[in-house]
Amino acid sequence: MTAAQRRIRLLLAYDGTDFSGWQYQPGIRTVQGDLLRVLRRLNGGDMVSLRGAGRTDTGVHAEGQVADCLIRCRLNDRDLLHALRRMLPEDVRPIDLKTVPAEFHSQHMACSKTYRYVLDHSHHADPFQARYSCHCPVPLYFDLMAAAVSRLPGRRDWSGFAGVAAPPGNRVRNLTLAEMNRDSENCTTFRFRSDGFLNHMVRNMVGAVLEIGIGRFGVDRIDDILDTGNRYLAGKTAPSRGLTLEIVGYEPAPDRA
Repeated sequence: MTAAQRRIRLLLAYDGTDFSGWQYQPGIRTVQGDLLRVLRRLNGGDMVSLRGAGRTDTGVHAEGQVADCLIRCRLNDRDLLHALRRMLPEDVRPIDLKTVPAEFHSQHMACSKTYRYVLDHSHHADPFQARYSCHCPVPLYFDLMAAAVSRLPGRRDWSGFAGVAAPPGNRVRNLTLAEMNRDSENCTTFRFRSDGFLNHMVRNMVGAVLEIGIGRFGVDRIDDILDTGNRYLAGKTAPSRGLTLEIVGYEPAPDRA
């Protein structure tokens, strides 16, 4: 007897260092590609359409990526989760798996995403942070950086922080959180939460803040970028290895009678 088709929701963590991003690309290793190959085997050899909440770029990591797909598999959720853990490579880890209503859509139903960006200030470059942080051993004006970050939250057009791959059209997003924390003498963490992010938006925000911290720009440069929408005012894009997708937020499911 053929197993009934059901929609599953996956919570995923991965080290993006050795991946060319999330999105499937023929002949290139991607997170979605690795998942599709394994899910197809568990789906009796039939193709699977896997959707992700966010398309992380080359070298970007995730602690809380969410994905969903339809699958025909006799295994219950717990056993299917264990099978995925056995079959997937060590740098892609399924944290949780649940059968969800057929209408669930990991991307369209997401109401927020939270990203973390980490700077390593050590002179020697901490080898245990090298894959997950941007090494920045130069002196920085942290007070100016904090002031710059405080100007970022709000609902506005983010064209000035958009990457070249950002599609035209509506670029208004609501950035509800932008914070910077000195975790230690050698480590600073940025955290951003929004209802959506444009291509390279977080890395461009961090890049502009770093230019302010180095002393190349004044704090008012943030306002200039936001007011004009001129990407070139923001300076260099921060490296991808310091960026991690932490959490994808969803509205609570309504109670059912």
